[in-house]
Amino acid sequence: MKKSIYLDNGTLARPSDDLIARVQPFIKRHWESVVAPYIQGKEPFTSINKTVGDLRAFVGVHEKDRFQFCSSGAQAISEVYHSAYIDHIAENGKNHILTTKVEEASIHLIGQSFEKLGVYQKTIPLNENGQVTREALEQAITPKTGLVSLSWASALTGVIHPIWELGELCREKGVLFHVDASNILGKLYFKFQELPIDYLTFEGTLLHALKGSGGLFIRRGVDFQSRTPEGMEGVDLNLPAFIGLGIAMEELGQAFDHLCMETVRLRDKLEEEILLAIPEAQVLFKEAERLPNVSAIHFPGVIGELLAFHLKERKIFASFGGGRLQKLRHLLTAIGKDPIESQCALSFSLSYTTTEEEIDRAIATIVDCAQKCRTFSREAVK
Repeated sequence: MKKSIYLDNGTLARPSDDLIARVQPFIKRHWESVVAPYIQGKEPFTSINKTVGDLRAFVGVHEKDRFQFCSSGAQAISEVYHSAYIDHIAENGKNHILTTKVEEASIHLIGQSFEKLGVYQKTIPLNENGQVTREALEQAITPKTGLVSLSWASALTGVIHPIWELGELCREKGVLFHVDASNILGKLYFKFQELPIDYLTFEGTLLHALKGSGGLFIRRGVDFQSRTPEGMEGVDLNLPAFIGLGIAMEELGQAFDHLCMETVRLRDKLEEEILLAIPEAQVLFKEAERLPNVSAIHFPGVIGELLAFHLKERKIFASFGGGRLQKLRHLLTAIGKDPIESQCALSFSLSYTTTEEEIDRAIATIVDCAQKCRTFSREAVK
């Protein structure tokens, strides 16, 4: 029986077998509370300190930048909004938060929850590639703007925002800048200490870490008040997830060159051969700066959700969004694409574990299913 081919790493990325094996001792042997007075020996503190050091080195932070482990990317974003409100918005009255229409659920829903406190979430217009430009952000910022909150890149389209330019503008205007880097870490080289970013968050499961992991980096000098009382940080520490996060970062570092060269080649091969077999298909946002592992493809006359269903039946997993992500069709419509045509797209997200044999099989199956689905979809898209 052929193994399934997983091309939905923008929704969840599988932890490696080695990672799972290496966290086993922290489930079986080191299960006590790390703050208990009877904990003896070097473990688990040696591993905790190593993990913190590895995470800080991987993200390239300054020694005075702060790190907080979180149970998810959503919790990390919630921590940002909570602190921004308590330490900044409530004091200076700058109660407008800027984001975009295409952000993931955590940013939108958390922002909406603060509207009860008199915070207003407003959106920044996007260009035809789904990017925020410096010009658009400058026009959107007002004297009431207190925070700009964006995902660095889209998990569905792969499109990357010009974060450096946007951060420099926020700094000039005295506006706090939050960036979620869940889709960027391990795919784009940067050092947090060199970027004009105040808060950097991430979701562990998108980095091949275990569920229950995420994180937040806070720039030195930025007032930050966690919802976890000081001194209580270690009481409920999910030690296996925390150690696993460090291992996942280590593996991402080792796979960085592979992902940025070989995975790009495999993504390009996927796109090129699908277009050869289906000339009317279109790779979306190909001219924009994109993640090295993501491709959004438009299949004219084929409903994306129907295609995804038929691919799933043949053990190929792709994404049309939903859940943590917006639906791909909504994202495309938000940036001006035709609402009907926007239904005919599917997103493919590779990982550093994706092989050429898997891509060859995926191409053949995608082409076959798309051609068969065209007949079924023709009436639905009229």
